[in-house]
Amino acid sequence: MKKYKIFAICAVMSLGLVSCGDSYFDVDMEQNIETENAYSNVQDVQNGMIGAYYSLGTYRFYGRDVIALGDIASDLATASPSSGHFVTIYQYSFADTDGDLNDIWNYGYQTMDKCVRTIQGAKKVLEKSEELKLSEEDIEQVKNAMSQCYALRALTVFTLTNIFGLPYQAGKTNSQLGVALLVDEPLQPFVNTERKSVEECYALVLSDIEKAKEFYVDDSYLPGEPAFFFNPSAIYALEARVNLYMGNYDKAKEAAENSLAMMKNGDNYDLPSDDIYVNMWSSIAVNDETIFSISKTDDDNLSANALNTLYGSYKADLSDYLVSLFGENDIRAKVLDAYAYKYQGTSTAQAVSNIPVFRKSEMYLIIAECAAQLDMLDEAKDALFYTAKRDLDIADVEGLPASKDELLSFIADERARELYLEGHRWFDARRTGMTIAVNNGSKILDAAKFVYPIPADEINAGFGIVQNTGWEDNLPVSAK
Repeated sequence: MKKYKIFAICAVMSLGLVSCGDSYFDVDMEQNIETENAYSNVQDVQNGMIGAYYSLGTYRFYGRDVIALGDIASDLATASPSSGHFVTIYQYSFADTDGDLNDIWNYGYQTMDKCVRTIQGAKKVLEKSEELKLSEEDIEQVKNAMSQCYALRALTVFTLTNIFGLPYQAGKTNSQLGVALLVDEPLQPFVNTERKSVEECYALVLSDIEKAKEFYVDDSYLPGEPAFFFNPSAIYALEARVNLYMGNYDKAKEAAENSLAMMKNGDNYDLPSDDIYVNMWSSIAVNDETIFSISKTDDDNLSANALNTLYGSYKADLSDYLVSLFGENDIRAKVLDAYAYKYQGTSTAQAVSNIPVFRKSEMYLIIAECAAQLDMLDEAKDALFYTAKRDLDIADVEGLPASKDELLSFIADERARELYLEGHRWFDARRTGMTIAVNNGSKILDAAKFVYPIPADEINAGFGIVQNTGWEDNLPVSAK
């Protein structure tokens, strides 16, 4: 049977934690279950939301591949030819048939599809609230699940757009192609569609963030630890990151401040102790740095598919450039001394580590960058000091650069020091127009001009998706 890719991925999506397949999706029409039949009560909506989180957190999407790409494709990490894992991404030797890019595309659309189905199903349940005799608590639980799915779709569209579309350019029309959007209808078999502009993609992301705020009720309606879901602090953290990428510095700064204000001790500049900071990478406990993490447990049995394994047994490593950024008295270098990389697993499962999506430190770095861009240099240095003082040689804000240009350069390096192996660097290079030395310094990439190809299977399915024309023209060139 023909492989339909996104336009036939999961024409039916089973509720709960059931995914539609491993890499290729052959859909039988008899599998199709209409949303109004799949979602008939509160538990169905809750299950749909959990299913969307499952797709987000799979190693084929945000649980490994997106995070790994963000560093291994940049100047901060390497991949080992001896293992073969992520080597084509590292060397920029991939084709439009690359398996890792295929997985990111497919599982991104699985996540988006599950979000749409759950949102629409939740609306159907709310419409029948009297017939179903829903209590006020039931209604609030359904709304909270809708909030989660709007936020998840926003993160997913934002991520796919920034991998398969050229960067957003502040003040421009942004008519460059982004990705296809699922707005009011889930994936349908045999239906043609088209990629939307980056402008339209970002518009949906911002709209979904507002709806996530609107429908959020209370942490008590989340089926677990709030730090493992889109709690209010996480929703504002996403808003901050999106606006930073758009160059909306005032809005990004305000959203980051709101995110911190909603955290426990969010306005406290105190850091975890040196030992806690070093050891937090070998624990799955929630700490004061956590805004939203993808939760992993021993039961997940990730083994070879873990981000930990990629940087462990499969020998992905830190680049020489990254190592050179740390001062000898930087406590973050102690993580390197102790482990050589971040994700160490727990005492009972080496492959198990939570995947940080938003951290308190990122919010302070966003505030610092935005304040610097807005010529609020003293405020920028105050926010920057939250992470910069992890270098014990920086005793106070007077140890930070004084001029705007020097400060912005320092912030870019500080993001590398603080957020390395958390999937930010390649995206940072694109949004700021950096030219970076990838492949451990052997190749030069003009990051803002480069975009990944749409997977060939999607193009060949013939449902209207077009390729990023000339994507090969902006591959990195030799540094010699």
